[in-house]
Amino acid sequence: MEIFNKFRERFDKNDDLEKASESHIEKLKAELNIIIPNQVKLFLTEYGNIYSPEILDLIVDNEIDLWDIQEFWTTERIIYDKQNEWTAQLSVDLIPFASDSMGNIFGFLTAELNEEKQSCSVHFFDHDFNTVEKIANSFSEWIDQYNRI
Repeated sequence: MEIFNKFRERFDKNDDLEKASESHIEKLKAELNIIIPNQVKLFLTEYGNIYSPEILDLIVDNEIDLWDIQEFWTTERIIYDKQNEWTAQLSVDLIPFASDSMGNIFGFLTAELNEEKQSCSVHFFDHDFNTVEKIANSFSEWIDQYNRI
């Protein structure tokens, strides 16, 4: 997908990129009892755990009202966090997939992952305020806002 290619080419600084295999995707689905949207599955398998620290500088330098994306998570980290860490403790049922430079989490609502679909909305968990808010209507829309910086 062109939006994802542009994002990776511009921002990825991961020297040890890990892409999800089909078995990783199946394990993620089984462990968390979810159906992964097609755009997200494509991103996990084709682009992997992109590390994008330069986004923070762009946001700060240009005074843009966006949360930075520090890194996308591997399927193993998604499962571990959902079962043992921050998102395991939330009152909102959130599936994590990335974090910002301060450790806040980007995720999907579990309730939106119960049927086959192209995408779903993206939510942001602010660990300082213990709040979850919707920040984009779709995964590709969310990624594309960083491409436009």
